[in-house]
Amino acid sequence: MKTGSASHRKVLSVLAGLLLFGTLPKQHAAAAQAALTGEVTFTKDIAPLLQRSCQSCHRPGGIAPMSLLTYEEARPWARSIKRKTVVREMPPWFIERNIGIQKFKDDISLSDAEIAKIGSWADNGAPKGNPADMPPARQFADGAEWSFGKPDLIASSPVVSVKAVASDWQGDIAELVPLGLAEDRYIKAVQVREIRLSERAVDGVPAAPRAALNISVLHHATIAARTEFDHESDDPNDQTGRRGGEFNLVHELGQNATIYPDDVGVLLPAGSFLSFRVHTHSPGKDTDVRLDVGFKLHPKGYKPKYVIRGGSTMANFDMDIPAGDDDVRLDAYTVLKTPAKFMTFEPHMHASGKRMCIQAIYPSGIRQMLNCAGYNHNWVRVYSYEDNVAPLLPAGTIVHIIGWYDNSAKNPRNPEPRNWKGFGNRSIEDMMFNLGKYISLSEAEFKAELAARKVNGGKATN
Repeated sequence: MKTGSASHRKVLSVLAGLLLFGTLPKQHAAAAQAALTGEVTFTKDIAPLLQRSCQSCHRPGGIAPMSLLTYEEARPWARSIKRKTVVREMPPWFIERNIGIQKFKDDISLSDAEIAKIGSWADNGAPKGNPADMPPARQFADGAEWSFGKPDLIASSPVVSVKAVASDWQGDIAELVPLGLAEDRYIKAVQVREIRLSERAVDGVPAAPRAALNISVLHHATIAARTEFDHESDDPNDQTGRRGGEFNLVHELGQNATIYPDDVGVLLPAGSFLSFRVHTHSPGKDTDVRLDVGFKLHPKGYKPKYVIRGGSTMANFDMDIPAGDDDVRLDAYTVLKTPAKFMTFEPHMHASGKRMCIQAIYPSGIRQMLNCAGYNHNWVRVYSYEDNVAPLLPAGTIVHIIGWYDNSAKNPRNPEPRNWKGFGNRSIEDMMFNLGKYISLSEAEFKAELAARKVNGGKATN
């Protein structure tokens, strides 16, 4: 396909429609507030929002600091709920709503109208309302601590002991964890949970970490399935550069589940074990902690249409973030050697991270912003595209990553604003990665995927 040709321009036109399908016009909070009519009550209006977007964490045994299951539990926090939601700090979902693709799996975000309802409820005394309007209590079934329900397989890391005050540490855990699989299995979804087994106060040590970074003790962990051999592609005509597609995940603090498309194979090989490389950050208490990895698996005998590959590194290692500066911009570029279907967008930064965008620069030079998202180093999100809007990009596309950093004292998560920051593993250093995963396609597969979306004038199907 020649750059600038009529056929190429036609493909780009279709791609533009597909990539932007689901984009919503920006709504202003004032307009949403003005649209409210009648009294907003907990039982009729607020409880359903809490059930959908908050109670997975805000309940007994959840990772949030208070329960929001009942009116009596939520009422004292009404003002706080308003403050956190109006700035979109809670629920932790930071995709910007006026840019790019808006359809994601497991989306817990609130609309502007829903945020306006919460504000109206808090401003008018947080009324309870008619008990008859209260929806049935949300039922948390066995395994409800996992967002996708009870896992088919759970593997636990060895226990890591972290001192109340110590330098950040990053290294491999020597002990490997066997998965006990007698046959190859493919992953449908995976989630990692930090389990604090014990916390012990230390005399003379403030029971809090440096800066507002107390959600997790294990800030990062690289988790991978390993065997004694490497699975190669069985197809001698495969020119996509695919390899075996074994499971490899970077877990980050506060991370949600990763959900893979139904036609994508992420392999847990027979006889494999998990390896763990972890980054610890002292929490102000002597702490024993481990990671539990929960897998939802495809049925036995499942054969994937595509096998995932790791993909190119979308990163900037040449970082220069001056001390005390805000809105420092850094860029990274990756050229796609083959067509690709992107499954996830996953900003990875450190405590100074503020915002990240992903842009496609097509071979013709046309640029299109796919997504932008805020960044909070206590809640690192994986944004899994709905299958029918996952970006399809032709070979030769430049994937442009843009990151912004706040290294000033007004960033509450910045452990040391007086320090210049470059690339590094510690919390007082920084990183810039898009860890989003994509599938490399052949030209024939790319054309087939594109043709499948040419429905209703080029829009993706619902």
